[in-house]
Amino acid sequence: MALDETSRARIAPYVSSLTADVFSLSGLPEEVIAVLFAYYSRSRDDLRTNLARLLGDEELDVAPAADDRPQRGLAFASDKARSFHEKWVVGYGHASVAEHAVVHLAIENVSIVASKVIEDLRLGSYTEKSTRYVVFDQHAFVDLPELEAEHAARYRAACERLFAAYLDLVPKVTERLSAREPKPEKMSDGAYKGALRAQACDLLRGLLPAGTRTNIGLTANARALEILLTKMLSHPLEEVRRVAREMHAAALAVTPTLVKYAAPNELRKELQATVAAAMKRVYTPPEEGVSATMVINQPVRLVRYDKDALERVALALAYEGSDPGVHAYNLGDALRRATLPELIAIAQAACAKRGPYDAPPRAFEASTMTFELMLDYGAYRDLQRHRMLTPATQRLTCRLGFETPQALSELGHAEAYQDAMLAARDAWHALEERYPLEAQYAVPLGFRVRTLWTLNLRELFHVIELRSAKQGHTSYRRIAQGLYRTAITVHPWLKDMIRVDLNDYALARS
Repeated sequence: MALDETSRARIAPYVSSLTADVFSLSGLPEEVIAVLFAYYSRSRDDLRTNLARLLGDEELDVAPAADDRPQRGLAFASDKARSFHEKWVVGYGHASVAEHAVVHLAIENVSIVASKVIEDLRLGSYTEKSTRYVVFDQHAFVDLPELEAEHAARYRAACERLFAAYLDLVPKVTERLSAREPKPEKMSDGAYKGALRAQACDLLRGLLPAGTRTNIGLTANARALEILLTKMLSHPLEEVRRVAREMHAAALAVTPTLVKYAAPNELRKELQATVAAAMKRVYTPPEEGVSATMVINQPVRLVRYDKDALERVALALAYEGSDPGVHAYNLGDALRRATLPELIAIAQAACAKRGPYDAPPRAFEASTMTFELMLDYGAYRDLQRHRMLTPATQRLTCRLGFETPQALSELGHAEAYQDAMLAARDAWHALEERYPLEAQYAVPLGFRVRTLWTLNLRELFHVIELRSAKQGHTSYRRIAQGLYRTAITVHPWLKDMIRVDLNDYALARS
């Protein structure tokens, strides 16, 4: 529909083009954007026509002065958008509309423990304070007012000891590194100091307790955010619930309707206890320490895989390129008669022209593998950013032990590191009996945690190729290399298709 000059002038501030078929929107409230896209499904008109109508609807009695018409118009448009969402999203359950509204949240001074809960949302984008580029302050840990006085004092003392050791070692390790690695001739003084500091922080981040304060930038659509808020409001940790309430209040300022009904969920609140009760009938946990001893030197363990993975991938590859009259079972029969070299040739052909930044075809998602990983919590913090997989992670404790970075031994500071870690373990043990969940905050990032990963082969390529790269941290490079070595024992046809870096680098300069 052609717009008159008044309508064109009204919408001009909010669209990148008044004529193009493809254009962007800006300067509009998120709920207005969501309702405009929702109109696509129930309006004969285009978006610009609907926007002009929403801003100039006579029923809203918009009669502002010319110089503030956009701002006044948006206020009324937002009211109408909220009315629309109350009817169609809340009343009729058309929740997909909420995916068009985007919320950006700054979440500051939350613990690393809470950050992992927040970042468990798959459909979200995050930027978090780095342990590589930032030296943390002495008191940069969250308080736990829910603890009894004696345990609260023990927790604070444990964190203060860890930070004292960390801050004492940072300059000492930096000095030793500079003596061992002189500044390259072409590197500036600032870049050299930054690289040394990054290496020192990487070596010592294991001393930081999981209660360390961090900052997160979160971008998510309103539907996904409401799911996250519901999950957090149902969480057993008080800090997570408190942060959820604060996130909810901040999000309501942007999308007052679309996240309005986030609330605690009884299913989520009781899920772990319900499953644990059911598991008692089929599983008896081993005595403490037994299972940890059995796999202490096995950071990557294969739990399950598809024996017909190659055939699954080949079928998915072949199906997309087949004639419309060909059925999947016809192709399946043909592939079952194919030889192993013929199947491998199909998969290799699909990846033959893959560039350095190209993912393998989506057909590789046709098969999955499940791995149990045991890694230090600092490395887990990095690897948790891979959300195109299904993770299940155990509670953080000190039971699985810690490793001392080899470079610290070479630099002569291993003993101070180990003393601090052992003292932290004693403090955790005293807290764990009374407060098993809150005791996680006192666990240093250098202690190990177990996580179960189920991921498709396409994501396996991505994790291995990204995380084995030279610039990565030693801890997660070892995991990426372990994933590769383990995967090719059962899928040897992947050996030359995944671009893994198996070299053993020292901590790389940034």
